[in-house]
Amino acid sequence: GGGTGLGAVTISSAGTVDVDAALTAAALTVTTATTFDSTGFTLNTTGAANTVGGDVNITTTGQLTTDQITTTGGASTGVGRAAGLVALSGGDVNAGAITATGSAAAGASGLAGGAGGAVTMTATDVSPTITLSGNINTTGGLGDGIGVQGAGGTVTFNDPVILAASRTITTGATAGNIIFGVDATVNGTAGTETLGLTAGTGNIDFNAAVGGGTGLGAVTISSAGTV
Repeated sequence: GGGTGLGAVTISSAGTVDVDAALTAAALTVTTATTFDSTGFTLNTTGAANTVGGDVNITTTGQLTTDQITTTGGASTGVGRAAGLVALSGGDVNAGAITATGSAAAGASGLAGGAGGAVTMTATDVSPTITLSGNINTTGGLGDGIGVQGAGGTVTFNDPVILAASRTITTGATAGNIIFGVDATVNGTAGTETLGLTAGTGNIDFNAAVGGGTGLGAVTISSAGTV
């Protein structure tokens, strides 16, 4: 899809999936694979004009490594368009930057912006880890005039998180939760990594220890409803 993008790309079963060039498609689904690696290349399911962004849903039994993922809603001539969701589940997960932002409403339309896409990460092996190698942005698109900004997409981590470097996670100024589940401890790698969280009116939930293994640098919460 480097010239003209593809429709939905579905991989129903595979051993190793290596993405060695930029992939542009309406959506990407990997139902079952042993490993997946797109290091150095973008997975792009940004919506066409007046179209929602496509979902990226990848499941592996072993290592799952992604570089940048973009599922932004398409540019709109009316109401903003929603971003696609991102769901990553692997034995261990190493995720690069994720941009799942809604698109803005058209100028002079008085309409609402599109919603951001939800992001969910799960690791399933005996000693599971989710390594964040990029920032996450699920901000809703801006409304026009009396139109409201779209809701941010909820970001959920179900298993232990490691910060590869300083990271930010934002769901924007509107609703959109950031959830670290009961098994989702958060640790650094050198003890100096910072974590910046912006949830707007959404909640931030820490349900497991933060820095209990390798400590973090500064943790900054710029906005939230309930922490």
